[in-house]
Amino acid sequence: MAREVLVDADGHVCEPPDLWSANLPAGLRDQGIRLRWNDETGYDECLVEDRMATDRGLIGLGNAGEDFIDFGRGRRYVDQNPAGFDAQERVKVLDAEGIDISVMYPGLGLKLGGIIDRDLAVASCEIYNDWLAQWCSAAPDRLVGVGALPMQDPRRAAKEVHRIAGMGLRAGFARPNAYNDRHFHHPAYTPVWEALCETGLPIAFHPAGLADMPGASRALGMHMAPGTHHALILLFDEQMTLSNLVYCGVLERFPELQVVVLECGGGWIAHWMDRLDEFLESYGWATGGLSLTPREYFQRQCWISFDPGEITPKVLAPLIGGNRFVWASDFPHSDAKYPGVVDELRESSDGMDPAERAALFGTNALAMYGIAATDRG
Repeated sequence: MAREVLVDADGHVCEPPDLWSANLPAGLRDQGIRLRWNDETGYDECLVEDRMATDRGLIGLGNAGEDFIDFGRGRRYVDQNPAGFDAQERVKVLDAEGIDISVMYPGLGLKLGGIIDRDLAVASCEIYNDWLAQWCSAAPDRLVGVGALPMQDPRRAAKEVHRIAGMGLRAGFARPNAYNDRHFHHPAYTPVWEALCETGLPIAFHPAGLADMPGASRALGMHMAPGTHHALILLFDEQMTLSNLVYCGVLERFPELQVVVLECGGGWIAHWMDRLDEFLESYGWATGGLSLTPREYFQRQCWISFDPGEITPKVLAPLIGGNRFVWASDFPHSDAKYPGVVDELRESSDGMDPAERAALFGTNALAMYGIAATDRG
């Protein structure tokens, strides 16, 4: 009997540090995503436009499997795990871990959403998408790309949806934060939702844990005890965005729109369903009229990613529908389980219904991203 297909629904690349400074038009190069080394602190710094996006932590984009002592002080971004930078090295990791396909999200490009200037945002996303499509082409049966959408300009983002679909990228990525202070239930995003429905690409919301955009990190970071920040803010931003899309009728108006919720764990989704369903009874008058419950919208149009060590999928699948669960490694980021991520996934899902387990391991992700099924068993 062939083993289950294993699809990592959310891995990451490490882009070349000069990707944007080398490729943006001359008038924008000094405003794009760029790195500089700080001799005094011993950290790479990342700048976007005229702002400091982060003064440390870039080491975390590529140090999976390493210890956290001093968290990379004195180490440069470019010296991290080569499987973040090189596609052939990534395939070696997939082979060693037993993963058939990995779907790629940004590293440095997670900061694309924090760009304010629309022209810079559009050009920066186009450069990233062109580079990613080429990167994945080195092993097209193993590496799948997700394109970045310049949601700062919804009409041009809609054009980019069609462009990345033609390039073979399998979803559009956005941060679950307000782009230039405009939340996703705003009608200005209608062209994007229309383009996604026309192409069949899902919108994948991937948080970043940065304070460069409106959201939990900026609003609540000062109130959080040390160590709680990354565990909480990713969840808060995703919960709010998903709730807004449901209660404000985006999923009602666009029943073909598929929404992917990433990197915030998955066990909370059962509570979210109960909570949103319950409050719809009390506050439905404020929603503008919905034909389904939040639970039904999720089960019709949404997917959620679990961390490989979560034990809740086998409990929640009968309640929610196991066809809406995927898993993700987050490799090569610092919190990724490496080596041994597939072993962890198998252990945490032990005892799960075999059909639901196979769906979690890979067939759900194949359907979600529209990838042709493969059998590498």
